[in-house]
Amino acid sequence: MASQTPLKIIIASAGRRAHYLQWFRDALRRQGIPGEVIALEYRATSPGFGIADRAQQMPAYNSAEYGEELRRWFAAERPDLFLCMNDYEIQVLSGELADALRETGAIVTVLAPEKQAMVLDKYTMALELAAAGIPTPTTHLGSEAEAVTGKAPADAKFVVKHRFGAGSSGLEFPDVDGLRNAVERSARTALGADGRPAEDGTEAVIIQDFLPGDEYGVDGIFTLDGRSELVGVMARRVGQMRAGDPDVATSADPEGFRKLVSQVGALLEPTGPINLDVREDAAGVARVIDINPRMGGGYPYCHRAGADMPSALIRMLRGLPHDPSLLDYEHGVTSVRHEEFTVIGRAREAQRPEPEPVAAGGEG
Repeated sequence: MASQTPLKIIIASAGRRAHYLQWFRDALRRQGIPGEVIALEYRATSPGFGIADRAQQMPAYNSAEYGEELRRWFAAERPDLFLCMNDYEIQVLSGELADALRETGAIVTVLAPEKQAMVLDKYTMALELAAAGIPTPTTHLGSEAEAVTGKAPADAKFVVKHRFGAGSSGLEFPDVDGLRNAVERSARTALGADGRPAEDGTEAVIIQDFLPGDEYGVDGIFTLDGRSELVGVMARRVGQMRAGDPDVATSADPEGFRKLVSQVGALLEPTGPINLDVREDAAGVARVIDINPRMGGGYPYCHRAGADMPSALIRMLRGLPHDPSLLDYEHGVTSVRHEEFTVIGRAREAQRPEPEPVAAGGEG
C-alpha cells in the first residue's frame, strides 16, 4: 500500500504562471492524496504568495546566496518534487546543485548540465537536433547575416531572435533587405549564456528560415523515476502570442507530434514535463523551433480542454499506476488567456469596517 505521508510539491519562479499552483492543489484533492503546494519566489509580491498552500521567499538565482539557501531549505523541508519555471534559474540548478538537492530525496526536474546548456543555446540546439535527424529550421548566427543575405532568394523571409533568450526576446521577422538591420537591433539587447549583456551581440542572435505553416505548442510528459519514458503528449495550435506565451490557442490532436516528442526525449532524457514549440514548413513538416525543459506557458489550453497533467504527475510521484485518461482531452477547444488578480497580503490593522448593507432596490 502506498504511503500516505503528505507530499510536498515545490513550484519555483512561477511568476504569471501561478495558475499551476492552484491546479496542483486541485489535483491533490481530486486524487485524494494529502499534500501541499509550496511556492519558492524571489519577490514577495509574486502571485504565488497568494495562491500556494504556503510560500517561501528565496534569494535571486544569480546571487551568491541562492545555492546555499536552497540546500539549507531542502535539508529542512525534504520536499518530494521540485518544478522550476525560470529558464535561467534552471540553468543554475542543473548539475551539482540539482544533485545536492536530490540527495534530500527530492525529484528535481532539470536536465543533465550538458543537455540543459544545449537547450538554453538555441544555435547549439538547432545543430544538435539536425544531427539527430529531428526536423528544425536552418539556423545561422547573427554574425553570418551578410553571408545569409548573399545566398538567399529575393523573396526569402527570416526569423531573428536572441540565441539565449526567453519569452520571444529579440524577435523580428525581416525579409532579405531588412535582415542585417534586424540582427543589429536584436543584438543591442541580447544576453549571453550567463544572463548578462552579451559582449558581441551578433554572436548572441540567431537567424532562422521563416516557416510559413501553423505553429503548435506541444507537451511531452516523461516518467519521474529516472527512466525517461514518454507517458503522454498534448498539443494546441497557436493563434495569438504575447510575451512568449499564447494568448489564443486551440487544443489539437497530439498523435502527429508523438514521434517528434519521442525523438527529443531520446536526445535529452528528461524527467517530468517538457514543452516544444513547433512550426510547420511549406510541405507541412513539423519542425522544432524551441525547447523548454519545464512546464510551458501553453499547457493551460489543453487543461481547459480536459487534460490534467498535475494529477498525472502526482500519481507518478506517489507510485500509483498511470491513468492515460488524465492526459486525454477534447480536440478543437479554443481558449483565450486573460488577466487575474490575487490578494497576497492584508494590512489587518488598517482594515476598513464592513460596509453597511444596501437596502433592497438601492444601487449596488
